[in-house]
Amino acid sequence: MVVASDLDIFLERCGSCHKKGGGAEPVNPAAKAGVVWAKYFKRDRHPGDLNGTINADEMNQIVVFLQNHAAGSDHPVAAIIPKQGK
Repeated sequence: MVVASDLDIFLERCGSCHKKGGGAEPVNPAAKAGVVWAKYFKRDRHPGDLNGTINADEMNQIVVFLQNHAAGSDHPVAAIIPKQGK
């Protein structure tokens, strides 16, 4: 069984909207601290409805990715989806 990485899940699930021409702004993990990303999703701040498109395991992986690459992390990342050409 092949397990997708947090990056793969992030690019696949978030990249469908958060890309050039995708209808949503690029995602910049380093724009927020890790704890802020966790609160953002826990408090259901995402403007689009994610129910039915992202399951709980995928959402957990996305939040882990965002936290691992958030401001103040050892490896902050800015606007990764457009840089990947997705």
